[in-house]
Amino acid sequence: MDDPFDRVYLRKNYLDLGCADVLSDVFRIFLESSRVKLAGVRSALVTESMGELLNLAHGLKGEAGSVGGRHVTAIAAAMEKAARGGDLQELRRRMPELEHELERLLQAIERELEG
Repeated sequence: MDDPFDRVYLRKNYLDLGCADVLSDVFRIFLESSRVKLAGVRSALVTESMGELLNLAHGLKGEAGSVGGRHVTAIAAAMEKAARGGDLQELRRRMPELEHELERLLQAIERELEG
């Protein structure tokens, strides 16, 4: 399976700038915030709260982007678009993919922090 990270982004925006410590901090913050946002998405899907889904997907897109989480960023962007369009069916269809890719990204981040 392919790498959940955009390694070029991480190198260019953190590592080449001598900011590996900043990246570690960003990783730690993402580990906490993304789980909260995912729980919020689940809840907002149940209540069919499009405004909440839009805000959460937008936030998750940006946060995943900041850690180079290319797949999560793309899925969250698609979910943001679906929420903006009121497409609850598309949001529900994307949810398992979001959960799977977010879990892959979180595991990869944990490995990076350990190594």
